[in-house]
Amino acid sequence: MTERYEELFPNNDSEFANRVLSLCGFSGKADYLEHESEIVRECFSYIESGKSDRVTSYLLRESQIKAELPVNNEGTLSAAELHQLTGQSFTESELIDILFEVELENKDEYSFPEADSFLESYEKWKSEKDDSPQALTLLDLKQRAEADISLSQVLQLLPLCGMKEEDTYTEEQASVFVECCKLHKEGKSPREIAQHFGVAIGTSGNPVKQVVESIANLSQYQQQQILETLAQQVVGQQEQVAEAFEKMVYTGLSQAFRSGELQPTFRTSVCNMLSNTF
Repeated sequence: MTERYEELFPNNDSEFANRVLSLCGFSGKADYLEHESEIVRECFSYIESGKSDRVTSYLLRESQIKAELPVNNEGTLSAAELHQLTGQSFTESELIDILFEVELENKDEYSFPEADSFLESYEKWKSEKDDSPQALTLLDLKQRAEADISLSQVLQLLPLCGMKEEDTYTEEQASVFVECCKLHKEGKSPREIAQHFGVAIGTSGNPVKQVVESIANLSQYQQQQILETLAQQVVGQQEQVAEAFEKMVYTGLSQAFRSGELQPTFRTSVCNMLSNTF
C-alpha cells in the first residue's frame, strides 16, 4: 500500500514538505510506502509539539532503524535539547549535576551517540533516585498521623518523642511520630508519652507556658471542658470582685466622711447644687 505525495502534503507547502522529507531522510517522490508515510506523520507530530529539527531528527532514528532505512548518526544536540529529551523540568544547574552523575562532560554540543548514552544513563539514574527514600516535610508528618491534629499540635508533640522542627524527616522518624500521635489520641498525658520514648521533660521554665502547652496537647473535647469550667469561674469571680469593690468604696467613703475629709467637699457640692436649682 502506498500514499501519494499530495495526500501527505495536501496544502502543497513545498518548503514545509522539503523540511519534513529531509528530516525523515527521504527524497521528494510521487509515492511513499506505508512505513515511510508513518515516519512522515511521526515527524509531523514532533514538529507540531515544538521539537527542534535536531531533536526531531534524533527521535526519528528509532523508527528508521525498525524500518531498515538509512539512519543519520552525524547530528548533534545542545545541552538544552538534551534537557528537552528527558521530558522533565529542571534548572540548568540540575542538568549539570545529572551530566556529572552519568559521567558526561558539560559542553555546548553532544553527538547522537552521546545523547544515546546520556538518556540510557539518565533513565537508570532516575530509577535509582525514585527508589531512594523520599524526605518528608512537617506537613507530611501531619498527614501520616491518623489523629485529627493541627500543625501547632504537631509542633507540641514532636519534643515528646525526641524530635524537633526540621526541614525534612526520614521514614523512621515518621513512624515514631505516628506512634506518638496514637498515644496522644489514646489520652496519654505529655509526661506519659515522653516516658514511653525515653524523653526527659524538665520542670523548670515558664509555668504559664507549660500549662498552655499541656492544654494544647489535650483533645478538643477536654479543651472545651476546660474552657467551660474557666468561663464559669470567671463569671463567679466577676460577681465577687464587683461586690468587694462596692464594699471597698462604701467603707472608704464612710471613713472619709467621719474623719471630716469629705465634709468641705460635701458642703461645696450641696451649695452648688442648691444655687443651680434656685
